[in-house]
Amino acid sequence: MKYALNTLLVLASLGLIYLLIETIRKPIIFNETRKYREQHVRECLEQTAELQKIYKSLKKKYAESFDSLKYTLTHDTFLLDKVTGDKFDTNQVVTTVKVKLPAKDSLQGVIRKNTPKPYMTIEEYFNFLKTVPFSNGKEFYLKTGEAIVEGTDSLMAPTFEAGTTIGTYMSEFDSASHVIYDPDYNPNNIRKVGDLYKPSTTGNW
Repeated sequence: MKYALNTLLVLASLGLIYLLIETIRKPIIFNETRKYREQHVRECLEQTAELQKIYKSLKKKYAESFDSLKYTLTHDTFLLDKVTGDKFDTNQVVTTVKVKLPAKDSLQGVIRKNTPKPYMTIEEYFNFLKTVPFSNGKEFYLKTGEAIVEGTDSLMAPTFEAGTTIGTYMSEFDSASHVIYDPDYNPNNIRKVGDLYKPSTTGNW
């Protein structure tokens, strides 16, 4: 009888130790996983914003899809003014000619800056860019619109928004059991860059 009681006490103690360890371990895993995954998501969104800026300088608007973004940045060209001569020297004749610069050069510069060697191909890069990390292949949404420029009555500017729900890349962390670690945690909240309702290219993190 005494042996059985001691065994039960030992098992109860082990159970309490396990619960204590889990109580400490779970929030650490949750916070570290969330931080790690959100960093990868932010990198994709920031690079999307960078490419949208290049696209806008070509088209005066933002791309409505990743396919449109890819096509334009691999086929269009910038027209830049090349000035010959010194406009402040009255003894020189100053000439200005239009020079074509492939947008593809800017795209490849972004790829080289943001991907490790060996660099991704353009096709690989856009597949990477539009796919939400840790989501089993789900894609970021990409939308465009127009909004009034702040401080004006009617001046409109193009806008875009790219993003996904937090639950897309944190699918195994439901709100019911993890909100105790962060009261603001909600898998339905959006992690995005840009804003459809105001001219912005920043993220909401």
